[in-house]
Amino acid sequence: MSAKSVRIQIHQYHQGGLDALQERVHPGRTSVLTPEIIADVGQQIAAGQQVWNSRSLVAYVFERYGVTVGRSAMRTQLHHAGMSWQRTRLVVAGQADPETKTAFKTDLEAVKRGL
Repeated sequence: MSAKSVRIQIHQYHQGGLDALQERVHPGRTSVLTPEIIADVGQQIAAGQQVWNSRSLVAYVFERYGVTVGRSAMRTQLHHAGMSWQRTRLVVAGQADPETKTAFKTDLEAVKRGL
């Protein structure tokens, strides 16, 4: 704590006692991402038209709304909105043929036995 901060604290104590020294809320800077933008981003993610990451979401917001925001700020705002990042998995499309599955399992058992 600097000497100036100490002087300010002493002055506040003399003016209002211990109540004047209580920590106040420091709201910080308001986000450039309005609730409407966050709602739109949430709808885009939920639509599942593409796989989104922070870089593509930042580009989408800039193209659509002309708002520049950092990737970490985007992640933070989405987290505050109740959304979380989940890793995507590659999945084979469609189901395998049941006969092919059975043949594969049989072959696998034979390989395990050393036949």
